[in-house]
Amino acid sequence: MKHKRYLILLVILFSILAPAFAPNAPAGYNYLAVSQRIAKKIYIQEEIAYQQALTRFKIALASRESDNNWQKYNPYGYIGKFQFGQAALESTGFGHVDFLDFMDNPSIFPERDQEIAMDSLLRFNEFILRNYIKEYMGSVILDSIKITKTGLLAASHLAGPANVKRFLQSNGSYNPSDRLGTHLSDYLFTFGEQFH
Repeated sequence: MKHKRYLILLVILFSILAPAFAPNAPAGYNYLAVSQRIAKKIYIQEEIAYQQALTRFKIALASRESDNNWQKYNPYGYIGKFQFGQAALESTGFGHVDFLDFMDNPSIFPERDQEIAMDSLLRFNEFILRNYIKEYMGSVILDSIKITKTGLLAASHLAGPANVKRFLQSNGSYNPSDRLGTHLSDYLFTFGEQFH
């Protein structure tokens, strides 16, 4: 989001300097107000683009996790569209949802609640990884994996943010996998650049 700050600063700088380069502007022309409207419009456009990318990311993640089936569960205790484990459920305020109860009646954790939980989990993991996102964004690990925010968030969903930190600190030599053999680096790659 650094580019947003630079763009807004550039617009403000323009509003300060513009009167010197436009002496014939109509009386009362407010360069600062025009510049602020331009900056706001740019911010809104970037926010819309980010939300669209986030939606595509969540759809792709749900497809990978469960074929977008909100009623799915696996034998390892993971449930729903995003295959939430107990730790993820606890951190999103849905710790009361029990695996065995979900198996019997998936409607105890409906798709709407799963979306809310996923949005909460993404915000939580992004907060936990905020310094690592700043430090590692754009760097390349294991000779081919470009680090992106969506890749880090997907890897956190797979292995937890503590393991993502350890992966980054070890320059990829620590690369845990889940019970199905999917490595943290697989999610970093799969959910990387195409969502930016």
